[in-house]
Order: sequence, then structure tokens, then C-alpha cells
Amino acid sequence: MSLAQSAAIAGDAAPAATGRAAAWRRSALPYLLAAPALLLLAVAVLYPVLFNVFASLHAWNLLEDDAPRAFVGAGAFAAVLADPQFWTALRVTLLFTVCAVALEFTIGLTLALVANEAIPGRRLIRTLLVAPIMATPLVVALVFRLMWHGEFGIINHALGQVGIGPVVWLAGPWTAFVAILTVEVWHNTSFVFLVLLGALQMLPAEPFEAAKVDGANLRQRLWHVTLPLLKPAILVALLFRIVFAVRLFDEVWVLTRGGPNGATETISILLYRAAFEVFDVSRAGALSILLLAITAGLAWLLIRFLYHRGES
Repeated sequence: MSLAQSAAIAGDAAPAATGRAAAWRRSALPYLLAAPALLLLAVAVLYPVLFNVFASLHAWNLLEDDAPRAFVGAGAFAAVLADPQFWTALRVTLLFTVCAVALEFTIGLTLALVANEAIPGRRLIRTLLVAPIMATPLVVALVFRLMWHGEFGIINHALGQVGIGPVVWLAGPWTAFVAILTVEVWHNTSFVFLVLLGALQMLPAEPFEAAKVDGANLRQRLWHVTLPLLKPAILVALLFRIVFAVRLFDEVWVLTRGGPNGATETISILLYRAAFEVFDVSRAGALSILLLAITAGLAWLLIRFLYHRGES
């Protein structure tokens, strides 16, 4: 091979190598840009989870020692699962989650369907419906605590105007549960409403026009056109609400602190008591992992249910 031919081959190879390097940089650039956020997310999420796993596997009480003393394996989980108080809290948590999410979805979807129509004053109506979510849970709970007051509350005052005697709402098991459920639904239905209303406004008009031409009534259009098209938004709204409802703490702590007699005690209340009242880090870590597993299980069941409905 002559010197001229070697130089020509080298000249052809150089642009090819430069092109491959540029292509690699272009493909790697999104990952490099996302790396800081992913690293921060790993530190903010993965580290607490690993710490809770470590704490749950060791005997650790801050009143006795500031460091874990011995490896106990699944002993903390066994102790939690053998405690009847945990199963009572689990029942309350699941019942509350199912009731709250079902009511929030039903009311939020109904309000979104109404607000999506061309009705007078719909901008004002949308603003009023979104307003509750802007308040913090602590403020909402404090305001409703005054409203539920057995003697001076405005709710009992309104009931007295129609001849119904005063009800000590936060002292009875079921009335306390209903009071907390009402606060949660009032506060968080706005989120479901906002998500579903945004999705409704993005739906194409052609499927609805075709359904009207085919003679479908309002119920048929809702069930066979609107809800299937809203399925991604429904999944987002329900996932967020399930995650936050399962770990409800603020409203319960302000209104009843888990009482009366554990009727409103959720797993988050148990976790708080273990960590900040008796300083049992191992029990708190076990409760945290169990709460994470319950949340993941409910999310999986929701995704499975919607996916199965989509297939059928």
C-alpha cells in the first residue's frame, strides 16, 4: 500500500470516529443532565429507606443507647405483627383509605364533569372548588376542630336549628371517624377535581360526536367513552390519593390523636408514638417498612385493576 493510499484511509476514518463520538455525546447528554436530579432523589428517598431497614433489623432504643445494640433480624417485624394494636390500626387505615378515596373520586369526577360544561360562572366555580387544596392540613384540622366542637361548634349550632341535639363528634368511635373522613374529603377532593378537569379539557371531541350520532345516551357516553379516555388521569389521581391517605397523620393527630380508644388510630399514629414518645427506633423502622409495603401493595392493586379493565 502506498503512502497516498494510507493517508486517504486515515482521512476517511477520522470523520467517522468524530461522528461516532458526537453521536455518543448526543445520546449520553440526557442522562448526564438528569444525573444530578437522580442522585438527589436517590439520597432523599433511598437513604431513608435503607436506614429504616437497618434500624428495623437491630435492637435500638434511644432511651437506652444512642446506637444499635444487637442484630435481631426480623424480631421487630414479628413483634409488630403480633401486636393487636397494629392490626386495629391497619383496619382503621385501610377502611379510611377506601372510604376517603372512593368519596373523593366520586365527588371530584362529578364536579369535574359539571365544571367542564358551559355553565354560567364556571370560572368562579372552578376557583372555589380548587381553593381547599391551597390550605395546609394543619390549618384545616384546627379550623374543623372548632367546627366539630360539641358545645360551641357551628355544626352542632346548625343541627340545633332543626331540632337535633348536640353531638359530641370527636368523643364517639364512629362519629370521630366520620368527622376525620369529612375533613379529609373536603380538603383533598380538589386535587382529584383538578386532575380530572384538566384531562377532560384535553379530550378530543370526535369520539363524543360519533357516540351521539350512534345514539348513545349520557350514561353510555360516560361509561364507554369518557371514563376509558380518562383512565391515565384517573390512575394518577387515585395513586396520589391512595399514597397520601394511607399515611394520614395531621388531621388525625390534631382532631383525636388516635382516640377514642384507638378508633381513629392509623399506622402513622403508631409510628409517631414509637419514634417520638417511646423512642423505639427499631419498632418505628419496622412500622415504616410495613407502611411502605402496604402503600406499594395498594398501588399495585389499583394499577392491576385498571389494566385488567382496560384489557377486558
